[in-house]
Amino acid sequence: MEVLASGVCIAATAAFGLLFLVVVLRSFLYICRPNEVLIFSGRNHTTTDGGQRGYRIVHGGRAWRVPFIEKVDLMDLALIALDLQVNNAFSKGGIPLHIHAIANVKISSDESVMMNAIERFLGRERDEIKRVAKESLEGHLRGVLAKLTPEEVNEDRLKFAHTLLEEADDDLRKLGLQLDTLKV
Repeated sequence: MEVLASGVCIAATAAFGLLFLVVVLRSFLYICRPNEVLIFSGRNHTTTDGGQRGYRIVHGGRAWRVPFIEKVDLMDLALIALDLQVNNAFSKGGIPLHIHAIANVKISSDESVMMNAIERFLGRERDEIKRVAKESLEGHLRGVLAKLTPEEVNEDRLKFAHTLLEEADDDLRKLGLQLDTLKV
């Protein structure tokens, strides 16, 4: 009877120990959805071009966090819808225009551009990213309007949108953002 009781006690201890080990290991495993990026910071990592940086990026998939050394942050890559309103923007010829546009931006999934977003927006609220993107696009919208006549803006909206994309692309890349769609 004592042998059976000690066998049950050993089995229960082993089961508890295994369950505890699974829970501890699970707490160090991070799983990332396809529209998210995990940033593991705290250790130096070698980039693909041979450089060093103090974080690594996991885009979709999973990775283990080194306990006590690494910290994990999450960035959402989902679309951010922007309602752009530009009033009294002067066109070529000095005529004030009122423009309403809808834009969809997101943090770029291109790793070289994404590093800019990590440096600028990691730990920031989504509303702040939205505000910065909106202000940048509205400024570029005013700049493009100043180069075109009202007729050019009205007649060829695709050309207008394409010109805006070309103007804003470089600044958005510096911010780590990508303009997906724009409708004027």
